[in-house]
Amino acid sequence: MVPAYAGPGNTMQTMGLSVIAAVSAAGLALISAGCGESDFNWGKVQNIIQGNPFHIDAEYVMLDGGMLDCGVDAELWDKPPELKGLPGEHAFARLTDKGRALKFSDDVNIGDMRQPYVQVRGDFNLLALDIRSDRDGPEPSTKLVEVKLGIKIDNDCFPNPLVLMGVHKGNFTQDYKPVLLFRYDNGWQLDRFMH
Repeated sequence: MVPAYAGPGNTMQTMGLSVIAAVSAAGLALISAGCGESDFNWGKVQNIIQGNPFHIDAEYVMLDGGMLDCGVDAELWDKPPELKGLPGEHAFARLTDKGRALKFSDDVNIGDMRQPYVQVRGDFNLLALDIRSDRDGPEPSTKLVEVKLGIKIDNDCFPNPLVLMGVHKGNFTQDYKPVLLFRYDNGWQLDRFMH
């Protein structure tokens, strides 16, 4: 009869440790498998969008009439010329240095769309206000997500997030929501706006 323990070089002990190591590795592999590309869901999308500031380069946000007037009073932009309601009429409110300091990057546009709008550029905390849909992206390990997005501007004229405009057929529009590209590379991350 062979004793169960015969000293430090015992094969039974070594086999037992090998089995434990193999079971642990298999358990970790199973846990990791739950964190791969297949774990893409709207909760994760919202967390990624809202997790860190994101650089926005030349996207547009919508303003309402109250925000437009408040921006004039706060000297963020000049008072726009009065529109007469003629078809195709369009005006601009010239941006001031105070407006540029809030990361607005171009004059406020008025009249060519339902609501006034202005370009923004810089790093912003995004808010996922309403996730509309997701589908496979144009490349492997990518997803496209249509989402109503907002950005918070730290100024009393903007008590609510400013909603970003989407792009349809190459043009910015207030009728479509932005589409974001997410890429998987050892975890899902927000890559860019799709245009």
